[in-house]
Amino acid sequence: MSITGIILAGGHSSRMGENKAFLKVGGKMVIERIADQLATISSQMIVVANNHEEYRFLGLPLVSDHWKERGPLAGIHAGLMASKMQKNLIVACDMPFISAEIGKILLKKLDTHQAAVPEIDGRLHPLFAAYRKDTKEAAEQALRDNRLRIRGFLHDINASIMKGEELKRMGFLYEQAHFFNMNRPDEYQMALKMAAEKGKDSK
Repeated sequence: MSITGIILAGGHSSRMGENKAFLKVGGKMVIERIADQLATISSQMIVVANNHEEYRFLGLPLVSDHWKERGPLAGIHAGLMASKMQKNLIVACDMPFISAEIGKILLKKLDTHQAAVPEIDGRLHPLFAAYRKDTKEAAEQALRDNRLRIRGFLHDINASIMKGEELKRMGFLYEQAHFFNMNRPDEYQMALKMAAEKGKDSK
């Protein structure tokens, strides 16, 4: 498929106290879990990270932010700049339970929109979302203007905000876990419990 999977791994993990991407959940690093899901639906994968040496073991192309210390929007911009595909699925490196099936639904929406972003229980998830490559110009302009909030960038483009009800209508019974991200040690402990419960359910 002509799709690029982009993993954003450029954060400082300051609240976690260690690199979130390398924490193990269900016996595997979170970034490896994400890469495994993306590999099932993408023909290219990119990791956006400012310290390339840490991520070389993945064997994936690595790019850095063009706009340093500008947060996640700079990561989205760098990933889209490096992508060879029009359709892109962007995932933050702290989401251990993403689903390729949700990714497919979001990517399909790019046939009619420039971006597709889930909104679950009132919370927007722009870091598990689909973006067309042609949104990179709007991202760059926002960065030039020092408008770093992703919500503002989404207002600049033709973005589809997909609520949970729409995902269900399209045939996917999502779980809260699919959108779970971990920033603090207590959230990592929650992820470990969730993985253990999933392991029990699959037996």
